[in-house]
Amino acid sequence: MNLKDMIYHRKSFRSYTDEQLDVNTLRKIEDFIKNAKRLYPGEKLSWDIIGPEKIKCILPWRAPHNIAIYAERSTEALVNLGFVFQQVDLYLQSIGLGTCWLGMGKIADEAGEEFTDHSGMKCVMMIAFGKSEENLRSNAGEFKRKTLEEIADRADEKLECARLAPSAVNSQPWYFVHSGNTIHTYCMDRFFRKQFLGDMNKMDVGISLAHIYIENEDRFRYFTVENPPAEKGYLYIGSFEI
Repeated sequence: MNLKDMIYHRKSFRSYTDEQLDVNTLRKIEDFIKNAKRLYPGEKLSWDIIGPEKIKCILPWRAPHNIAIYAERSTEALVNLGFVFQQVDLYLQSIGLGTCWLGMGKIADEAGEEFTDHSGMKCVMMIAFGKSEENLRSNAGEFKRKTLEEIADRADEKLECARLAPSAVNSQPWYFVHSGNTIHTYCMDRFFRKQFLGDMNKMDVGISLAHIYIENEDRFRYFTVENPPAEKGYLYIGSFEI
């Protein structure tokens, strides 16, 4: 399957075999990450592919490979992270691998000191990946998601790809408002959600925008406006046309 097809079949994998990927496959993954489209090209973003021995996580399962992602904690940097690495997530599944976003772990040495990248940025998210005996979803009907009416000011089939995007604890924090040919994008900003999920919801919005970009690659144009419509309980992120 290509990346567009994967939007309607992907899932979060919770079990992996111990088989290590070969060097050539890992090199292709690195190349894909380097060439993935950036939503905010000026935001710093780096990554390492590491093994499970460096990860401190409460989850009971482990994957043979993990992408440790380093970024600043600004809104733009976090949205950019989600946008870039959801492309990677779909690519990994398109070549027959399982993946899972890991927001409940960190990388640290034996003394508990967190690793940083060469510029001092901390790891703010990870993606586990590897071979798995689990299967993809067979169709979009298997997703448990909000309706189109719940994620936008009106039902719009063009946003179906965003509706199916993964998010932390399935919080689905994105909201879209139409204004002519422009669609404004927002992130849930209510206190109880923000306290529990921290910065992950901003990454989630980037993930949903990645799905829109992939579905409309030749037409997608992203920008920000100075005076977007106010939406109570939501933070304005950016706008796009497709």
